[in-house]
Amino acid sequence: MSNARDRHSMKSNSSQHQDRWNGYHHTTSSNRYSENQNHYSSNKRHYNGKHESTTRLDSPPNKRLRLPPVSYPTLTKLIDKTPDEILAEMLQPNFQLNKFLNDKRMKERFDWMNHMTILLEKITQCIGLREYIIMIYGQLPDTLYLEGVYDEIRKSDPDTNQLRFKFIELFLKISNKFLAMIPHSAHSLTKIVERIELQLTKNQSESPEFEGAKEILDEVLERVKEIEKRQELLNPKASKKITTIQNNIGQPPNDFRLLSIVPDIMEILSDERPYLRKNIVNGIYENAKQYLDIHFRLLREDFIGPLRIGIEQHLSKVKGKNFNVRIYENVQSLGPRLTPRNGLVYDLVLDARVARKIFWANSRRLMYGNLLLVTFDNFRSCTFATVEDRSQIEKRFIISVKTLENFNNDQGTEVDLNKIDSSCSLTMIETTTYFAAYRPVLSALQMMPTDDRFPLGPFLLKLTNERIPPDYLTTTTTYDFTPLLVDPNSNVQTNVIIRQTLPRLRTLIKPTTIGELRISYKHSNQIEEKFKKVPVLNIDEWPTSEQLHLNPKQHEALILALTNKVALIQGPPGTGKTFLGVRITEMLLHNRSVWCPSEEQSTPILMICHTNHALDQFLELIVKRLNINEGIIRVGNQCQNSNIQRFSLYNARQRARENRSIPQNIFNRRRELLAEKMKAEGDLKLHRYKMEMSQTNILPLSSFTDYAIIDSKHLQSLLAPYNYNIVEKVLFEWFDLDSGFEQISDHLVYEDNAERDVSPMEITYNTEDELDEEQEEEQQRRRDEFDIEEYEHFSSSAVRKPEKFIVNPIKDKDDRERESETGRRKRNDNDRSIQFIIQYPTTLNDETIQEIGDDVWKLSMVQRYDLYGYWLLKYRQYLHDSISDSSRVYNQAVSALAEHNQEQDYHILKDSIIVAMTTTGAANHHRILEKLQSKIVIVEEAAAIFEAHIITALSTKCEHLILIGDHVQLKPNPNVYRLGVKYNMDVSLFERLINNNFPNVRLNIQHRMRPEIARLMKHFYDDLEDHISVTTDRAPIRGIDSNVFFIKHDYIETNVPDGSSKQNDFEGNYVIKLAQYLIKQGYESKKITILVMYLGQRQFIAKQVKQINLLRGIRIMVTDNYQGEENDIIILSLVRSNPEKDIGFLKTHNRICVALSRARCGLFVIGNMDLLAEVNDKWKNIISSLLETNSIGKGLSLSCRQHSKDKFIADKPESFAQRPEGGCRQTCNGRLKCGHHCELICHNYDYEHNDVICYKKCSERLSCGHLCRKQCHNKTPNQHDLCYALVDKIIPECGHIIRIACYEVPNVNNCKKSSSKQLACGHNINVPCRIISSSDQLKGYFCSEPCNKILSCEHKCIGKCGDCHAGRLHIACGQKCERELICSHVCKEPCAANCPPCVRECQTRCIHSKCNKKCGELCIRCKEACAYKCKHLECTRLCSEPCDRDSCNEPCNKKLKCGHTCIGMCGEPCPRECRKCNKSIVQEIFFGDEAEPDARFVFLPDCRHIIEVTALDKFVKDFVNDSNDKTAIRFPECPRCKQKIHRCTRYMPIINRVDNLISQVKKKILGDTSEEEINHRRKQLITEYEKIKTNLKEIILNQSNSDFFSILYDKNYFFCDDKLNLMTNVIEFLNEIDTILIDGRKKIQGNIFEDQINFPLRHIVKYLFTQRLGRNFAEQQLKDIQFELKRIRRLIYIETLVLSLKKTLQTNEKDGIDSMQYLTKKTGPFTDEDQKQFDDLVKKFEYLNNLPGLGINENERIAIVSALKMSKGHWYLCPNGHPYVITECGGANQESQCPDCGERIGGQNHRLLDTNSHFALMDGSKHAAWSNEANLN
Repeated sequence: MSNARDRHSMKSNSSQHQDRWNGYHHTTSSNRYSENQNHYSSNKRHYNGKHESTTRLDSPPNKRLRLPPVSYPTLTKLIDKTPDEILAEMLQPNFQLNKFLNDKRMKERFDWMNHMTILLEKITQCIGLREYIIMIYGQLPDTLYLEGVYDEIRKSDPDTNQLRFKFIELFLKISNKFLAMIPHSAHSLTKIVERIELQLTKNQSESPEFEGAKEILDEVLERVKEIEKRQELLNPKASKKITTIQNNIGQPPNDFRLLSIVPDIMEILSDERPYLRKNIVNGIYENAKQYLDIHFRLLREDFIGPLRIGIEQHLSKVKGKNFNVRIYENVQSLGPRLTPRNGLVYDLVLDARVARKIFWANSRRLMYGNLLLVTFDNFRSCTFATVEDRSQIEKRFIISVKTLENFNNDQGTEVDLNKIDSSCSLTMIETTTYFAAYRPVLSALQMMPTDDRFPLGPFLLKLTNERIPPDYLTTTTTYDFTPLLVDPNSNVQTNVIIRQTLPRLRTLIKPTTIGELRISYKHSNQIEEKFKKVPVLNIDEWPTSEQLHLNPKQHEALILALTNKVALIQGPPGTGKTFLGVRITEMLLHNRSVWCPSEEQSTPILMICHTNHALDQFLELIVKRLNINEGIIRVGNQCQNSNIQRFSLYNARQRARENRSIPQNIFNRRRELLAEKMKAEGDLKLHRYKMEMSQTNILPLSSFTDYAIIDSKHLQSLLAPYNYNIVEKVLFEWFDLDSGFEQISDHLVYEDNAERDVSPMEITYNTEDELDEEQEEEQQRRRDEFDIEEYEHFSSSAVRKPEKFIVNPIKDKDDRERESETGRRKRNDNDRSIQFIIQYPTTLNDETIQEIGDDVWKLSMVQRYDLYGYWLLKYRQYLHDSISDSSRVYNQAVSALAEHNQEQDYHILKDSIIVAMTTTGAANHHRILEKLQSKIVIVEEAAAIFEAHIITALSTKCEHLILIGDHVQLKPNPNVYRLGVKYNMDVSLFERLINNNFPNVRLNIQHRMRPEIARLMKHFYDDLEDHISVTTDRAPIRGIDSNVFFIKHDYIETNVPDGSSKQNDFEGNYVIKLAQYLIKQGYESKKITILVMYLGQRQFIAKQVKQINLLRGIRIMVTDNYQGEENDIIILSLVRSNPEKDIGFLKTHNRICVALSRARCGLFVIGNMDLLAEVNDKWKNIISSLLETNSIGKGLSLSCRQHSKDKFIADKPESFAQRPEGGCRQTCNGRLKCGHHCELICHNYDYEHNDVICYKKCSERLSCGHLCRKQCHNKTPNQHDLCYALVDKIIPECGHIIRIACYEVPNVNNCKKSSSKQLACGHNINVPCRIISSSDQLKGYFCSEPCNKILSCEHKCIGKCGDCHAGRLHIACGQKCERELICSHVCKEPCAANCPPCVRECQTRCIHSKCNKKCGELCIRCKEACAYKCKHLECTRLCSEPCDRDSCNEPCNKKLKCGHTCIGMCGEPCPRECRKCNKSIVQEIFFGDEAEPDARFVFLPDCRHIIEVTALDKFVKDFVNDSNDKTAIRFPECPRCKQKIHRCTRYMPIINRVDNLISQVKKKILGDTSEEEINHRRKQLITEYEKIKTNLKEIILNQSNSDFFSILYDKNYFFCDDKLNLMTNVIEFLNEIDTILIDGRKKIQGNIFEDQINFPLRHIVKYLFTQRLGRNFAEQQLKDIQFELKRIRRLIYIETLVLSLKKTLQTNEKDGIDSMQYLTKKTGPFTDEDQKQFDDLVKKFEYLNNLPGLGINENERIAIVSALKMSKGHWYLCPNGHPYVITECGGANQESQCPDCGERIGGQNHRLLDTNSHFALMDGSKHAAWSNEANLN
């Protein structure tokens, strides 16, 4: 408004200003005035004419005039002058304006630039001096001043850390004036204006300076737009050649096919604007190349633009949130890793301090496919990557990324992640645009043909509007219209038959695959024959719309769709465009033989949709209509519809594999590619493995010699000590390291960690990322559309830990089993040295290496480290190059395999009937679609799809394209707003064709909205009509007087904190309360949708709704994401309300249309209606129509069904509190069916009170006399609740009294007391009453009575009866031993029956050394010479042998430190005490002679006491020879402290003698087993243990069991026979138990096996491992275990026998079985007597039932013998024991063959064959009938 007033003032006062101007000149000198006039005129002439250069403009008129250089003070002096004075001064030649504008300081210094800008802006206020201002502004183009402005506008003010908004505003005012005066020079400023627009877009602020700059910017942009339009009108041909405003005319700078889809960093950081041309929305394209070039560059800029702006903002450190990218600092690389699905990926770990603050489970950050830019040097170099897996991001903050291939590295700006160390800090940029949705489309655009093969070129490029039918239709083609003529609800059956036809010519190799589709309709026989063969192109013969069950417009659209190559069907809201699409598809499929004849390769219909939701919805309708179960393939794995998931490509692949329908050559090629991939993978792993080894180990020499890294002279020197042979360990020797720990590549084992399954993470509500989500709603929608192919499915590649490298040192097998503590320490020292060497930084290079001496063995250790570091550096450089090469080869192999997978998919898809996918999926499968050659393509939601997305889905063979959509609703939504506004990128192919009058049909009968709602659509569609159903089937909204109402208000909106979205708290609270009110009217939450126009509002409402249970399940949607959906009730929040009168995209007609057309029954809209009507004509018209029907006001009119007169206006959220239950505030008082009145406040829901619950109590008395406590139960009057009153009752089984509910009958299970009961063991104990009646529980009840059995060791068992299993398995004896062992230590083990060797430290020591073994082990004897010598005597034997000299009794003559004489004995250690200095200590009376002046003392080193020598000699002698002492062998001890004497040289003969005696005793205890034999047994046990780990079938050893055997691997552990015997016994028992379990499981099933076999054996296993490791099982324990195993074996026998018996047993047989069962199941141990008795019973039973060798019982034998009626001795046995009989005399007179086995039987001449024998058992004979014995008798 201020600008308008200024302009008005300029017009009215122009003459006055001119006078003032003239007056100013008259007051100056005439000379100056004339100069000015001359200058003005000369400048004016110069401006209108042509000039050669800017220098000439300021050239002095003659050589004599020398002008001073330009200076800053010249500018500052003008600042305070008036605009007129400034203008006059700047026109002066002496001012030298052109020099100022082109002075380099004008570009470099902001103060110069700012002052010039202020001056240039001030002269815009001069009135009536337009031509003079033009003289000034005409000099601005192509100056350093403009270049400086261009650079400066993106810099921040150091004081405010914001953009210089005031400076920008001033320059925009200059630009506005400039464009008004010199429009043809607009190109000079547009680059700066565009940058200002970008900067203000990404740097939002609430400051007045920002608002001022933004307001002027809008004016400037509007003026630029007008200039462009004017230029197009004046020169339309030239306008087509204009690229962008700053790039006026010219062809593309390069071929778009050669452009990399992903830019390099130089392009992103470049200030040069991208070459862009507008989408031609009015008119034709010159050719396909121009068409593809325009759309490719626009689409590419749509994802690159935000990345470029975001990085620019990051580098310039502009304050505020960066909405274009996300920045992650301090990222680290964990290195590369191979995955089975995605190939080579790199694991990056985020900064945990930042990452742990993000709720990753619900965050859209770092989603699969997102584009990342990684740099370590502030974008001087970088690499691009995509996110492949984020499954470990929540727990470990790790993502896996895959670098992009073919990245442009011409400038050497690419970062190789293989060379990035984990310590390097990386910066990672994530673009908010969803790259995975752009990449396939851009790639497909580059592959599309530009010649006459371009699909449907005449229509899409040249806009041919001639109605041309598809090529497959001719004038004679007929269609069967049965699908549309039968009842739409009639039954349909569809079958698909796939068959192959052999080629007609032998030259054809591939057979043709044909998919036959057969659709049969139940009532097809009622269809007239003429309609089964209708000439499709003869419209007159078509059935009428009524016959086809269509309305006229649908009929017209059907004709258009079936008879035109390109058909457009516009479907306003609710007009059934999807329904019509299904009918069109049904017609095409039913007449498939027309467009897919039998002699051609089968080809499917291609179905394309914008979103996965719409695609699945479309497919579901087709599947439901056709009742089809096969033939449809849904490509992509984002399908959420369970009815469609079975048609997925993944399932089709599974079926193809099962049916082996993939051609053999394709299958073979896949195997070849897999082999190539595996080889590349192996090479890559090997190189990475070598790199890992170089970082952890000293490398073998061959690692360097193989690549000629070591100089020949150094190599020769290195190998000289080894006769110049290659010795791998030479470097260890060179570094003086222990080669025993050497690590060489031949002994390296590579181990991969298996992939770990990742559990799905439960999604929680994200609060940290809400604002980011608001900016990403569109990107999420694109993500939802994007299809991730199964063979690239990222979730299957879970993040794994980096591979481990395990090193096996060069040792023999025994050494590797276990290391000693000393060995481990030595290894650790070795490892530390190795790490120091590896990490030592080298100072050498290729030049200085030559200065190293020839003999490397003479180098110092530091020099050796340095030289090795140089070799290692060279080796790693080679490996880095090898890894890069291998990575490239591997990625190529993976890519080739991925392409081949698509070839497989082609063979799956080609036989289908319908192939359905989203637009992104179509671009991703562009190669497949080109091979499929689909003739028919149907596109749903066509108006919302980018034109580039649709064109990439068309193959060159496409003949028929059907586009269904509505451009009046939502349009394509570019990520970069200006691409839609300036370059028409938001115009879809659908809209472009309609705008160019392409043939189309608009449906006009809506079936969705009530007439009141549909009336709003008149503002968008002039011919929309209501179907009769919307007037009859749409019930009015309960509780509200209007079905359509707009609530107006003037509450101001707010900006989302730290975001660019908007929210309106008043509206948000109002719609929440309204939704609650509607649910209180009885509506389900799923019938209500809250629609909002801004993302910030959605988040605001969603937060509130989460806390309200009543609204659980209600949908809160942004309008843009709700297209194609509908609901009964829509509540719409418009959000915008501000003093600036900015309504944002509420002025977009498409969004308004969608928002107002989603409701079926009720539409309630809240917003600042006055503002909308004021600033937008569309809203003004809508609101005017609402006023006519009183459908707008300050609040909703709420009504009550019961009290209809009680009206209420809800004009604010708090108003709804007046209707707490949805009705009014009165009491309901309705009568319930129970007769009570309704106590609720008046409610509109459940008006009939069918579901209202009466909470009053039932007043009837029960049969027990108590009152019914049940809540009112009118529906079941006789079904009173149970009586819960507590009463005392007696439990019949035990007689105890219990307090229990009245209705309950007490039983023993309720009893909490105990009763005495005899257990199976015979003890009577108190048992809880509840288990008395349960034999199973009673049987397992623990008996707490003491066992008290006398064990084999003759001690009483201290266990409980239950612990010892009633005597079957006693616990170990607990009797304390406490006896003194031979070593003088006290035995701490229980039970003295077999004391184990002492495990304390051995006390044996001498003056030379100490024994390091355990006390119970044999000591190693000291081999040093005896140290017992003095000047009088000397021992000549070894230290451990008895001395060959006596003790020296001479006094010691040595002097102490105090100077006095020693009080000790000669040859003994001198006591420290002095007779004089320590008199009190020395003369302390103990034996009696200590105070004597000549007393001598012995120093005892063990306890450091001094004892008088004569007394001590006698004491030691008596102590050792004491025959009354229990311990016959013992060391002498100190008489004072009883410490054993081990080191006193005076008594060493005695000590050695005792020690030798103890060693002899130890040998007897330990046995004669040598250490070698012990070690051999230990190894044997290891072998046995390893064997049972593998062979055990039933027993599974847990960790504690394994720990039991782990000491076997410690060869330094003290093993004795007792311990080894324990291990042996355990292993043998385990084998035996496992065998019994296997046998029992085979023979016995069910509970018998579990209870009687499995349970006791498992207990024995547990019992085995409870034994103390230091000693073997006691005799009692071994007996118990053996008895139990014998019992269980016999239990298996008897149970198996009982199960196998199939006859009725006789009494004696039954008694025998009962006895056997009793013996195996009785309480107590299974003794030897029990075993003998059992075995005797078995023999008896077997004899009675199965005679040995016959398989018959005794009765059967007697019957057979009696039947033959022969004397005894006629029975014989063949060699294999089969019986046979010889009749007559019983002698053998002929030979025959045994009928059972074929062996020879009988004999000759009464002589039996030697191999046969007499069978006496059969008939009780003592000899054969024909024998010497018989003859004798």
